[in-house]
Amino acid sequence: MNVYEINLRFVKSFLIETDQGLILVDSGTPGSGKKIIDFLSNRVNDVKYVIFTHSHIDHIGGAWEIRQLLKNAKFGIDRNGVEYIKNGKVREPVVHSTGAKILFSIAKPFMFRKFNGVDVDFELEEGELIKGVEILKTPGHTNDSISIYLPPMNSVIVGDMLQGTKNGLKYPNIYEDFDQLKKSVGKIKSLKPSMVYVSHGVSSANFLV
Repeated sequence: MNVYEINLRFVKSFLIETDQGLILVDSGTPGSGKKIIDFLSNRVNDVKYVIFTHSHIDHIGGAWEIRQLLKNAKFGIDRNGVEYIKNGKVREPVVHSTGAKILFSIAKPFMFRKFNGVDVDFELEEGELIKGVEILKTPGHTNDSISIYLPPMNSVIVGDMLQGTKNGLKYPNIYEDFDQLKKSVGKIKSLKPSMVYVSHGVSSANFLV
């Protein structure tokens, strides 16, 4: 089993390589599809699942482009995110820092626009997706946030539940429910992971929170 980070504009997608096929995690902003497909190269037909850590536009915006080429892959998201990805509906981030609020106010006219949606094939539930890949419900950043635990690697992909810095992992400045976020971070810490893959910043296993 391996995990590959796909660096997009300011966010990442992830590719999980298993002996049962490939799993793509997240699809970046609208327009990111080509870069992801290029990364997959001749392995496009090996992708069995495309799953989403949550429904912010920088994680589901490229789903329509991916769907056009990954005809055999099954798409899944938490039930609380279905309306956003299906209808191309923008989920406004709940921002808790002045700098981020300024940045988002500048970016909003360009980035936070309706986009092409896609139907999903199933809703993500807590538990095993395939052997060696487990879905964990980790709300807080959003109410549909999930993480992907990979027991064979003792590693976790957490999306935006944590933000990576050069010194380690910290709480993000964007969250809907801080109490839930703290509980979710505690859930991940209890696994004592060897690596935590984050969508923004540097992935590591060094918790600062």
